[in-house]
Amino acid sequence: MPDGWQPITAMELEPVTGQPPDAGRGNVPTATSDTVPDSSHATGPPPGVAPGQEHPLMHRAAAAPEDVLGRRIAAALIDAALLAGLFIILVAGQSSNPLASSSLGVVGFTWGGPRLNLSAAWVLYLAVVFLYFFALETAIGQTVGKRLLGLRVVGPDGARPKAGVIAGRTLIRCVDWLPVMYLAGFITMMATGARRQRLGDLAAGTAVTRAVPTRHRALALVPLAVVLLAAVGLSVYRGTSAARTLTYRAHGVSFDYPAAWGHGSISVHSGGTGELWHTGIGIAPSDLIRVAAVPLNSPVTAQNISAIMPDLEHRLRRAIEQARDVLEAGPKKIMMGGLPGVEVRTKGRSFTGTSVVVSRRIYAFDGTILYLVLCQHTWANAAEVERACDQVVRTFKVTKPTTVVDESAGPNATARTASPTASSPHLSAT
Repeated sequence: MPDGWQPITAMELEPVTGQPPDAGRGNVPTATSDTVPDSSHATGPPPGVAPGQEHPLMHRAAAAPEDVLGRRIAAALIDAALLAGLFIILVAGQSSNPLASSSLGVVGFTWGGPRLNLSAAWVLYLAVVFLYFFALETAIGQTVGKRLLGLRVVGPDGARPKAGVIAGRTLIRCVDWLPVMYLAGFITMMATGARRQRLGDLAAGTAVTRAVPTRHRALALVPLAVVLLAAVGLSVYRGTSAARTLTYRAHGVSFDYPAAWGHGSISVHSGGTGELWHTGIGIAPSDLIRVAAVPLNSPVTAQNISAIMPDLEHRLRRAIEQARDVLEAGPKKIMMGGLPGVEVRTKGRSFTGTSVVVSRRIYAFDGTILYLVLCQHTWANAAEVERACDQVVRTFKVTKPTTVVDESAGPNATARTASPTASSPHLSAT
């Protein structure tokens, strides 16, 4: 055996088995599950992380939820634009054709077709708003605005809430809206930190979070574009329609009025005795213009109106008091169709007695004939009625002597020329 060599023992010639040479002999421990260190009991930092540092994955898991305040505001603005378009369609899309007639106590009139007043329109609009949020958030957890911004409504378990929860959340929107423009809801979202919950969310136990990205999310732009284009189109149509006029020609007078207004007979049961004729146009039972002619027993002209003005003012004030109205302005002298006259403004009850209205009364004198133009409106339709009233007064003309025509008798009604002594001067507030 050469120098330095060691003899090989039998143990060293044992085949390799993947275990230590003395495994199973009782003097060398094996690498079993009992001897592998349990990472759950480890107190040091994870591998690759220096002491005092936090593992990146642990930092991500502990991070706060994403702040969706900006997205919620943008989604709310989109929904507000869509709902505003629906309101314009609701109001501007009303028919103005003469289709319906109604007898309203002291007034009988053939109005334009079905037309909502502003109060009824608001009630219907609010119902549409609540239905919009409830239906969409119940069905898919998203409104149009939320879908476009990648948001969704979730419950405490992260799933889409049930219909009853969405109903409660939707009803509390009326509180979140207070006092204006979601101010209460915005303050609540700021106070709830990154959760960004409004009052409805807190009450219903819901939250708005980022939604899982979906394909074709941009398709939500289609209903938004359709509603906004329809609203613009109807607004333009109504604007051009309102600009069109019709001309009334009967009873020896003519005047222009809006083509969209209804036309018919407004019969006032009190104070109407002695009228030679009357007619009316209007958009609602308390928003109308009534034109009538009354015979006088003494002529009033441009030459003597100044002299009789004190007596005329006294009669007007007495008539207004008898009607339990309040004189707001006038009397002041005016001209209508080249005729001398006076104008007053009053505030009181409408013909139907159901609304508080402002009335503008113009009395124009043509010798022994008094032409009375009464423009009456509620606050909701004040601007539209005032424009129409200005149009009637500006275009009023006397074309021939006034005659009596019974409008209820139809086109074959008989007529007669007014007599100067037919009745006493008529200055009724109605």
